Amino acid sequence: MVRRRSRRRGFTLVELLVVITIIGMLVALLLPAVQAAREAGRRAQCLNNQKQLATALLNYESSRREFPGYRFIVDPDENNDGTADDPIVGTWMVSLFPYLERADLERIWKDDSVTWANKSVVELKFLSCPSDPRRDNPAMCAYVVNCGVPDPDSAAGITGYPGEGIEHGVFFDHAAPIGGKKAMSLDYLSRHDGSTNTLLISENIQATLWRPIDSSGGPRWPNERDLGIVWDVTPGLCDPSDLRPAKINQCIPAPRDLFNPVVNTARPSSRHPGMVVAFYCDGHGDYLRDDIDWLVYKHLMTPDGYLAGRTGGPTPDPELRAGIFDEGKK
Repeated sequence: MVRRRSRRRGFTLVELLVVITIIGMLVALLLPAVQAAREAGRRAQCLNNQKQLATALLNYESSRREFPGYRFIVDPDENNDGTADDPIVGTWMVSLFPYLERADLERIWKDDSVTWANKSVVELKFLSCPSDPRRDNPAMCAYVVNCGVPDPDSAAGITGYPGEGIEHGVFFDHAAPIGGKKAMSLDYLSRHDGSTNTLLISENIQATLWRPIDSSGGPRWPNERDLGIVWDVTPGLCDPSDLRPAKINQCIPAPRDLFNPVVNTARPSSRHPGMVVAFYCDGHGDYLRDDIDWLVYKHLMTPDGYLAGRTGGPTPDPELRAGIFDEGKK
């Protein structure tokens, strides 16, 4: 009796290539879905981070009947020597410490025995967006507030608008205000464009690394380009050598100098594809598309777009008034 010997048959080269091709196609189909799911999670985390800040800001407004300034005087006398020429100036974030359950940080900022240089830099985990490439630096704050039109700053070459009115923004200078202190409230918003239609806070990956001291060791006051987003009659340019308009999600390469921002980078920006997470003055969050029209952006920034578009006075912007649906009739 003759036994037949069975031979094992292996994969041919063609079959192996077909299998590899199929696996490659499946991976190519799955990777975008995985990346999309990860980005959706990052957006949700960013939305939650801003929700905490928006809630704290609304609680501040509820107790004080006004929103905080983008900067304010924490202590008018740093050395406690009876002079007011050396004040301690904090950011809008410092004013929120009691509403974020961080009274310990507030005490440090109000303690006369702690010098300006040793005031704590805000290092809270939820101040960083998961999609922000700077998230590994805990001192970086990805979130900024609506500062309206730019303040004048001769040192930075910004003419600004000395007569800026309350209708041009939400957060103002409470440390060295020009023309008197201005403060926004929900009451004002409800009687004008409405809190639902006015931006409160957004993310900006161009926000700077503000510290209480400058590179020479002297005190450095924060400015709105460190802490906020602004608008102008026209979008402006990203850079003299770059003719792209400085609109939403543009001008987002790494800042040249983290300690000295430029006004064109004080715009909403993010690494979320096609959008920026933002919150409004009524506490609801939404996504700003990066192709948003500049006129629409200005209306969202102004608590009273009709008054901001008046034909006379500071910062006249007739386009704002003409852009109102009733064709300027009020």
